[in-house]
Amino acid sequence: MARTPRERTRQRCVMTTDSEWEMIGALAGRAGKSNSRFLVERALEPREPPPEAPSGLPPEVRRRMALAMLVLARVEERRMADAGANSVWDDIVAGESAWLDAELALEGA
Repeated sequence: MARTPRERTRQRCVMTTDSEWEMIGALAGRAGKSNSRFLVERALEPREPPPEAPSGLPPEVRRRMALAMLVLARVEERRMADAGANSVWDDIVAGESAWLDAELALEGA
């Protein structure tokens, strides 16, 4: 929503936990925006209802797709462990987990 020339911004207060603020900051950084601008735009953007189940695929097909992704992730985790890079794997998982949690939280809002 665009401001009229007479409107000005004012400081407001938003209560978050430290971890929530970090997730918001990471998402805002990816979008190239300040935390404040990111929150305002996300809150005011038109929302479409979430899509229904994935394109009517049968449950067994969805299960095989999920299983294949899990197997590939496990293979990569072991490959990195064999290379002595457990901390790299843990950092990747933590980062992607935080991103996914933030996205799901925004979708559910």
